[in-house]
Formats: sequence, structure tokens, C-alpha cells
Amino acid sequence: MAVTLHVGQLVRSELVSQQKRSATAGLSEVRARLEGEFSRTVAHGLGIRAYVAQFHDRPFEAADYLEIASELIEENSAIRSIGLAPGNILQAVYPLKPNQAAIGLDYSQNKAQWPAIKKAMDSREVVIVGPLELVQGGSALLIRIPVFPATVPGEPMETRSYWGVATLVLDEAETMAAAGVKEVVDGIRVAIVDKNLASPVEGPLFGSAAFQDKDYISLPLHLPGGLQWELLGYPDAGWSSAAKEVWSANVVGGAISLIFVAMAFLLVSEVYKVRAMALHDPLTGLANRRLLEDRMRQLVAMAELSRAGFEIFYVDLDAFKPINDDYGHSVGDQLLIEIGDRLQTQVRQMDTVARVGGDEFIVLTPGNMRTEQKDSFLARIHQSVTQVFEYAGAHIDVKASIGSASFPGDAVTIDDLLRVADGRMYADKARSKQKSRKFQGAEASPAG
Repeated sequence: MAVTLHVGQLVRSELVSQQKRSATAGLSEVRARLEGEFSRTVAHGLGIRAYVAQFHDRPFEAADYLEIASELIEENSAIRSIGLAPGNILQAVYPLKPNQAAIGLDYSQNKAQWPAIKKAMDSREVVIVGPLELVQGGSALLIRIPVFPATVPGEPMETRSYWGVATLVLDEAETMAAAGVKEVVDGIRVAIVDKNLASPVEGPLFGSAAFQDKDYISLPLHLPGGLQWELLGYPDAGWSSAAKEVWSANVVGGAISLIFVAMAFLLVSEVYKVRAMALHDPLTGLANRRLLEDRMRQLVAMAELSRAGFEIFYVDLDAFKPINDDYGHSVGDQLLIEIGDRLQTQVRQMDTVARVGGDEFIVLTPGNMRTEQKDSFLARIHQSVTQVFEYAGAHIDVKASIGSASFPGDAVTIDDLLRVADGRMYADKARSKQKSRKFQGAEASPAG
């Protein structure tokens, strides 16, 4: 009887653990979407930073940045405004009309805003603060991006001179909506807390404060800018441990061994599933950012012995959101799967293709390439990715922007290497848009 009761308790515990594993898998998808949304927005800010480098050696003109700022705000509905402050004095805000009064603000004299600006300057890294309640209404995060333009190509970050700071005002509610974060996901109530807060009684950033009295599960969010957020989940009615398996375990004592073997098998299967989900993208089956960075760290460690570096290629689909809007998310998902397959056909078995965001992929190739090899590989990737996609009667012209970076030639840390490739990808995106507008303008101009 004692053994039977013990097995019954094990079954109860396993039922709860199984529910928690299932809930953790669901929260992992929420986490991936939210991390991807933040990374995408910060990448937009880094694009602004790369764009500033074109004009850093001449007097500041707000009009030089109007076009790219307008495009970024239009592309990302969560961005409420973009501000540029050369020398830490705000000289341009987009859109201007609701924010005109802020022009001329000297951040160094503003006690509320200066600490984050100073931290970004000293660390030379992106700093995110908030959420803060805005005078215009709503809650927003302030993304502070320090700008250190290179005076010569390849100049190390630590020797560059400070130009100023770019600020993205990110609407919190819009960001959550864009990432598909809801208060209830598959029956699990979701909350987000800031681990930097002194006490949880200050309340969550998102969701209900009732989590304090619940047996919740938690996942850390890997967000840029120094944010220390944690994702929590719990069912309203608590984890259920009442099922016929428990009754069977208590009644059929002779089947204890069989039940125990079945439980062990299920447990091992679930562990393997969770491990696989933690390292691979659930939609495409490709490596995710975590697995990609782990392999990059391995190559960095090997490079110290072999002196052999590696290359990364950052691939971003252009105008992907309109595809989802026009054809539906099922077509968009199939396109992402197809892009992953296309990239896989262009790489070797030792290479890694990873999906690191909604429509962003990275190809990792061990070993450094000569210039002509890299150009040839870039051309093959671009030609493969931009082939017409046909699905369910839809014919879609696929466009993409690609940026590359070499280790250790372009950067000696993984984060810096990713930033270099990301910046070059956005520079490629800007060039493509500029060529497209020139081409359209030439077609529209009268002959003669």
C-alpha cells in the first residue's frame, strides 16, 4: 500500500510537471517573439546610427534624417518618435508636430534623463530605460543609442569620438501587441516583471499582479539595453493533479512497475523535446539565436588556437509585413520556411543557418573567405533568396538585404560582430530603397 501511494504521488507530481513543461514551451514561444521584437527595434536604432556616420563630419541638418526616420516609424508601428541629439542637445525629433517643444533640450542639464545618456556614453552600448508614463499618454520605453562614428574604416570603438545620442521612444502596448504577447496564452496567464525593481509588490510591467500568490513558472528574457525582465506564467485554477491515472495507480498496485517505466519514458521524451525546442526555431526547424551564438563562441575559442576565423551573413527580408497583411500569416510562415530551405541549399554541412528574428536569418561559415569568395557567396545567397515564391496561387517577389562581417577582421567579440553585420545589412537596405526610388523617378520623368 505504501509503494502504491508513493507511486500515486509520483504520478500527481508528474502531471503537474508535465503541465509546467507544456506551459514553459508556450512561454518560450512568447519569449522568442518578444525578444525578436526588441531586437528588431534596436536594429532599427542601429540603422539610424549607421546612417548618422554618413553626415557626422558636416553641420547637423535635421532634413538629412527625415526620410529614414519616417521610413522606420512607418515600418515599426511601436516606435512613437525618434530624436537626434548631437552633442547631447536635442536638435531633431520625428514626427516634429507633437514633440516640437522638446527641441533644444540639453540632456546634460536634465536630471531625469541624463543618467541613462551618461551610461550609454560611458559603456558605448545601447541603454533602455522604462517603461515611463508619457505626458502624451501611454507607457513607453526610451532606447538610448550612443553614436561613435568611425573616422576611418575599421576604427576600433574605443578610439572613436562621441557624436551624440539617438533616442527611440517605444510604445510598450504596441510592442507587446506586435510580439503577440497577451494576458492569457493557451490557458496560462502571463505576466512580465522587472527584476531590477526592489520588490515585486511594485507590480508587474504587464499582466496581473496576482502571480505573487501563485505557483508560477518563470523564464528570463534576454533583452538588449540592460533590461532585466522575467516572463511568468500560471493557470488561474492552479496546476491540476486530479486525473484517472492517479486513481489507477492507487487501485492497481500490481501495475506499479509498468506505470513507473511509462512515466520514466514520458519524462525522458519530454526532456528531449524541451531541449530541442530550446535550441531550434519551432517554425523552420533551423538553429535559433541561442544555438547560433553557442557555435560562434566555439569558433572564437578555436580561433585562439588555429588562428582561423569565420564569417557571418545577416539576411533580412524586405517588406515582409505587407506579405502577412496581404496574403495571411500562413503564407508568410510558408515563405519563412522556404527561405530557410533556400539558405540550406547554399551552405556546407559544417555551416549553420539560423533564424534569429521574425524575418531575419544568419548564415555562419567557419573559416575566412577572400574578397572574391565572399562576393560570390553573397551573390549566390541573394539570388537564391530573392527567387519568386509561389504558394496557394500567390506569386510573391521576394526581396532581401544582406550584411556580412568577418571574425576577427571586423570585430573580436560576438556582440560587436553581430552589430557590424546588422549595420551593413541596414546600409544595404537603405541603398536598395534609394536605388528603387531613383528608378521609379526615372520612369516617371518625361523624355526629352
